[in-house]
Amino acid sequence: MIVRSRAIHRTLLCLISVLLLSACASGEASPRPSVAPTTTPTTAPTTTPTTGTSATPRPETPVLRPPTVASSATASASTPSASAYPRGCTPAEVEAFLERFLDAFNRGDSAALRAFFPTVAAPTAAAGLPGGDYSGEKFVWFSMTDNRLDGSKRHFGTFDLPPLWAYFAERHAHQERLRLARVKVGRQDATVANLEVNFYRTADDVPPDAGRPPGQAIGKAVMNCRDQTLLVMSLGQGGVATPTPTR
Repeated sequence: MIVRSRAIHRTLLCLISVLLLSACASGEASPRPSVAPTTTPTTAPTTTPTTGTSATPRPETPVLRPPTVASSATASASTPSASAYPRGCTPAEVEAFLERFLDAFNRGDSAALRAFFPTVAAPTAAAGLPGGDYSGEKFVWFSMTDNRLDGSKRHFGTFDLPPLWAYFAERHAHQERLRLARVKVGRQDATVANLEVNFYRTADDVPPDAGRPPGQAIGKAVMNCRDQTLLVMSLGQGGVATPTPTR
């Protein structure tokens, strides 16, 4: 009987031990409260954001604004489009044309110079003035007014072509050289342009500081844009005299 009681006692102790061990195991496996410790924040690092955002804000995308009407109007007024000029007379084309003309003039190439003017002169009235034919088919006039070395004024002008060829040859003999300083192009009609020109001009019979600005001949020209020829060129350096065209 005593042996049996001891066996029952050992069995009860074993059951109590098993129950205590099970309770401990279940307590350790239960989840802990998800309170983040203050010393180790659980937020994602700013260097490698996982949600597309970070603690450091990204710079805003700049807003592109169109130019104001005032600035656009100013640009249009200062730089007209190519369609504002007659065909063949954009500023670049006129500048290239004048550079070729001045090159022929400075070389004294009479044959090349003739290609820059129409082959026929416009008829003149009884008073010796041009007949007003600005159709672009005929030469109208060429003139130059300047000062001699002694300060006296002189003027050359012609409404005809042969005197012009002789004048070019004479100026080449005086070592005259022309270089383009400025050109401004204006539209007269669909085939003719008006030019404002400044040429640097030197010669052995012209004061080096003559003209305003010094050393420059200034004037106007009329150009046939279709045929690339000069209908009119009138220049002055150091004063203007009364025109007295030679025939």
